[in-house]
Amino acid sequence: MRILAAALALALAPDAAAQVSDASGLRLDARVTAHDQAEAPRPGIDWKLTAGVAAIDAESGERRWATPFQLRARFNEGRTAIKISGDGYSRLRSEDGTLSGFNDVTVAVNQALTRSLIAEAGVTVPAGGEVGSEEGRERFGLIYNRALTSRWEAQARGRLTHYEANPAPGVSHFRRQGLLQLAYNLDTPRSDVLLQVIRSYRPGSWQATAAGMAYERPLREGSRPPMAALGFTRGLTTGAHDNTYEVAFSLRF
Repeated sequence: MRILAAALALALAPDAAAQVSDASGLRLDARVTAHDQAEAPRPGIDWKLTAGVAAIDAESGERRWATPFQLRARFNEGRTAIKISGDGYSRLRSEDGTLSGFNDVTVAVNQALTRSLIAEAGVTVPAGGEVGSEEGRERFGLIYNRALTSRWEAQARGRLTHYEANPAPGVSHFRRQGLLQLAYNLDTPRSDVLLQVIRSYRPGSWQATAAGMAYERPLREGSRPPMAALGFTRGLTTGAHDNTYEVAFSLRF
């Protein structure tokens, strides 16, 4: 718990600029992790594919949409998971023109340290092109997910990302992120309402805070039903009051 608190303290430090990076992937991973902790692992490899569409209406006037996804393989009695994720294909329209292409892809490993504490490590492969990065980055983090009551569940995570590219003078090689999530289970089995707050900070460059809500429910009855999720996120930082609308579907197989 002391290690997790230190990670979150780093992730929640203040700054003056306004921008968010990889936030949609962090929000999606928080939802997937919460479900994984609540679901019993199946023998062998337990696969889950989550994919959807996100539309971002930025305060700056930019309009962007992306196709975020995550493919997760869980094994070792549910204690280990390998995840491949990214924003897929995206399109950005602004006063300067339109950019489109495929985004970076991240390969990550989650390892349960205890029943509630999980360590994560990952590598992001740059996609280049009009919207992808030119240099890779690595990330490390801790996740604490715990059921508070039969209906309430909480998750806290801290993540540290290292950029391989040489930054501008005074800009750190590291980005710090923190997320707090609170989930409430409705009367319908596995139908949840989630509240999320996310903070991103890169010293010498930018910082941003956002809050969001999501609703998830199964599409049919059964032990492993496909899930649908609707989400809305609002930027809280001055100059970055962006609105993000998301829809996603998950299939466990």
